[in-house]
Amino acid sequence: MAEPLPPDHFATLMAQAGITLPAEEVEDLRHAHAKLLGMLEVLRAPAPTLAAEPAFTFRVDFAAPPAAMEK
Repeated sequence: MAEPLPPDHFATLMAQAGITLPAEEVEDLRHAHAKLLGMLEVLRAPAPTLAAEPAFTFRVDFAAPPAAMEK
């Protein structure tokens, strides 16, 4: 997971964006920002090839009883 930005750096970014929040909310947002960066890293990673994924197939290895086939 990404580390949170230093408080002074985050405060500078907030000031540049013109956002003013109470200190508690700023701290929550700073940590949420770090979690968001971690999620973005996962999304930016190349997707596995289709060959690496299991096939979605279904095979019945037994015959259904004749009564079930008639209904």
